[in-house]
Amino acid sequence: MLKKELKQMESLLLVKKNILLRELEERVKKYRDANSGKMTDIAEIASSASDGDVEMIVAEEDARELKQIEDALARIKAGHYGVCEQCGRPIKKARLKAIPYTTLCVSCKEEEEKECNDKAIQTKYDWENTIGNSENGEMEEINKKYSGRKIAELDDSKN
Repeated sequence: MLKKELKQMESLLLVKKNILLRELEERVKKYRDANSGKMTDIAEIASSASDGDVEMIVAEEDARELKQIEDALARIKAGHYGVCEQCGRPIKKARLKAIPYTTLCVSCKEEEEKECNDKAIQTKYDWENTIGNSENGEMEEINKKYSGRKIAELDDSKN
């Protein structure tokens, strides 16, 4: 990447960093303000807590993005900016312009997402099998325990 292009990307990252810092400050202030007032109505308390939770989730996401920007700025200084961390090939300029703090080229990112999706599918499959087997196992135990007994006997055993 040319020196001029690196300067442009650095400027873009710094602008984005400053915007995020301001937004983060505003969100934290909003959260503090929302939780400092006295509320008496249960619905008001629930609504305020919900709004505050949303503000904090967004603030956490902003903080993650801020960290990625800081890391990208460090890569510019170290001379590693625009190089895929996975395969070592240059990341296309269009991708860097779209996501200036990216660390992976398109093909490596697609592979990463595919692996994550495959793991999620496998986890869901494992979970469903565990639940299904557990429920079937419990039903088998109940059937063994009470097989051949009449409903009246079961009712009598409860009393």
